[in-house]
Amino acid sequence: MARIVVVGAGGAGLAAALEASRGGAEVLVLEAAAQVGGATARAGGVVYAADTHVQKARGIEDSVSALINYYMTVSRHELEPRLLRRSAEGTREVIGWLEELGITWQPERLYVAGLELEARGHMPTGDTRDLGPAGGAMIVAALLTAVEQQPTATIRTSARVASLLSDGGAALGVVLEDGEEIAADAVVLASGGFGAGQEMLREYWPEATRHGDWHWYLGPDTNVGDGARMGLALGGELRGHGGTLLETPNFGRLNDAFTPPWIVYVNQHGHRFVDETDTYCVMPHVIGKQPGGTCWAVFDEAALTLVGEQEFLDPYGLGVELESNWTVAMLRQQIENGTVLAADSLRALAELAGIDPAGLEATAEKWNVDVADGHDSAFEKKPDLLLPISTAPFYAVQLKPAIIGITFAGLRIDEYARVLDRAGRPIPGLLAGGEVAGGLDADVYAGGGASIGNALVFGRTAARTALAGISA
Repeated sequence: MARIVVVGAGGAGLAAALEASRGGAEVLVLEAAAQVGGATARAGGVVYAADTHVQKARGIEDSVSALINYYMTVSRHELEPRLLRRSAEGTREVIGWLEELGITWQPERLYVAGLELEARGHMPTGDTRDLGPAGGAMIVAALLTAVEQQPTATIRTSARVASLLSDGGAALGVVLEDGEEIAADAVVLASGGFGAGQEMLREYWPEATRHGDWHWYLGPDTNVGDGARMGLALGGELRGHGGTLLETPNFGRLNDAFTPPWIVYVNQHGHRFVDETDTYCVMPHVIGKQPGGTCWAVFDEAALTLVGEQEFLDPYGLGVELESNWTVAMLRQQIENGTVLAADSLRALAELAGIDPAGLEATAEKWNVDVADGHDSAFEKKPDLLLPISTAPFYAVQLKPAIIGITFAGLRIDEYARVLDRAGRPIPGLLAGGEVAGGLDADVYAGGGASIGNALVFGRTAARTALAGISA
């Protein structure tokens, strides 16, 4: 029986393990962390897909070609169409595949997850098995349950892979951190990105170190770039750049992908510069281009009393409020300790924050007129989200794009998930899927769920390619 070693037990790794074991291989999954799930288990769990039966049930007409064109547009044609086609066709299949594993999709919960016109964000429903707080854990739980049912699949946790066994440029297995050598007919790298790896961040994504100790990583602390490093050592190269950042007030290390929709963002000049409800796919880029790479969220006492009732605390409709920096209790505490600035006038507030006073006063005056008219004349924010800034005391919270999400730089692969060397040739026995693989994102994140969809697709693809190569 052929043996396939999978490095990493997140979405890509578990997808690869399930596909390979169902295909008749002996599969060993090695996970550096003490628990399976990787970054996928900590994510919302949305799968970004087009031309699905879920969309059709809601009357949405979409296509694989439209999705590919969208990807190419938002990436400014920096991505490889062959990878995008595999991704677009594969995510359509993944929706049905996950249904077979127990995940359900409700057409009414489809949403616009990026900058597209049609709703492509598929929200899962299922059991989390206490692996995480949201839909990502539901997907991991479904995959894990299926893998555990395979008699030829084994998962080992707290087993960090240090290097690859190789000969003549081919991957022949792995070497664990404790020196144990494990031979394999093929190795699938699914070890995630490098969000917790300071050295790689400085080299491949310096923007993610710009704000010093404000920066922290959403994923597991084991995601330091091991897979990328191993692939490079065997002759591979990295593709892609940047990643996803989320803005944060830095009260606590909580995911602030969704903030109160009624707050008003201003820069140091006191000017608004964005619709504050725009997707997190672009918001950090917009904030990062403001003076100092930062901005201030401004609101008043009347708005503060509404915070706890906002749907942003349960953005995925799970019926459970996520932890947030923006609850009433948290904000009141931060006002008390001075992290949230407070003043009895906008001019005094501006002086405390280092914002131009005249600019802030003019912005608030215009904003209040727009609120009274029910029309955001600057950025067309939805009318029902407009609240005036008129009741003292007034508050200001500094925000910086500092929460590290997905890293885009990864090993160059082809549409069969084979890791390519610097000449563009497949490295024998070495495959990759998930965040460790590059070429599927550039600069702007396509939409919520794009990373999970790609991880599942290329995890499955890697397993199929490995099986085909072994049986050839």
